[in-house]
Amino acid sequence: MLEQDPGPVDGPAQIDLRARGFVPWYKQAGAWVVIGAVAVGFSAALVLVAGPGGAPAATGGGAASSESGGQSGPAASLTPSPTATDGARDQPAPVATAECPPGEATPTAEAGRPAGATDLGGIAFGCDGVPGGPVAEQTKVTVDVMSDYICPYCKRFEQEIGPQLDQAMRSGQIKLTLYPMGYLDAYSTTEYSSRAARAAVAVAGLDPDRFWDFDQLLWDNQPAEGGPGLSDQEIADLARQAGVGEDAIAQFAGGAYDDWVVQTTQVVVNSEGFQGTPWVLIGDGANLYPWSWSDGDLQTAIARVAAGGQP
Repeated sequence: MLEQDPGPVDGPAQIDLRARGFVPWYKQAGAWVVIGAVAVGFSAALVLVAGPGGAPAATGGGAASSESGGQSGPAASLTPSPTATDGARDQPAPVATAECPPGEATPTAEAGRPAGATDLGGIAFGCDGVPGGPVAEQTKVTVDVMSDYICPYCKRFEQEIGPQLDQAMRSGQIKLTLYPMGYLDAYSTTEYSSRAARAAVAVAGLDPDRFWDFDQLLWDNQPAEGGPGLSDQEIADLARQAGVGEDAIAQFAGGAYDDWVVQTTQVVVNSEGFQGTPWVLIGDGANLYPWSWSDGDLQTAIARVAAGGQP
């Protein structure tokens, strides 16, 4: 399901993105296996007690009968106890929206660092949708998205969950951080992953108001794995279509953000629990697989984390 590791990434171990203490999904899987086994055993016990037709099994040698001439009646339905709490965990209180603080001056990039840069190599967005923009004080839930522009599952994530993330970010429910990666360079003949990531970081740094338009065009025009990917000229043309200024575009192939993309990729790949892209972390919770979500699941996950639980 994930884009798997194409091979080791050279470089020393970096800061652990998962040091906040959440449990990886594959460690949680064992608990679900135990729960499933208990459920199967309980169902088998019900069949033995109630009989295959759902009616109580005959005791003392008597045969079950009904007004229809000895045919078994309809299967008995189980009525939940009035004290049952099934589904209570799935209905946490919604997270309140927060008014975005008044915008400050448009953030600027430092040498080799995009606007909104974090120490771990991510780009943090404000509730105005701008890299390095303001965040409401009461916004506590974090969402980190690690992706690669040639990864088809990352594109699927953007299509299915991207609009929900954008709404949650702009309504002050989450603090969103993106990590553009050069992870799948081996899946193109021209290291397209790194080239696209450098372009995205350059826009975040030098023309941050245009980032989301450019990001969307990169996903909409995602090349197939195994080929050359988009050329530098084609990437630049997409940037111009998004309204990106020429000063930012000039940095795409200029090497200004090469080290940033390399470092970001190493930080993510060397982090505990990483298996492939997309890697989506919410709060201190486990990796979320976007293709298994239904409408509303993101809001449920946000609410659970805000309440101190797991997504």
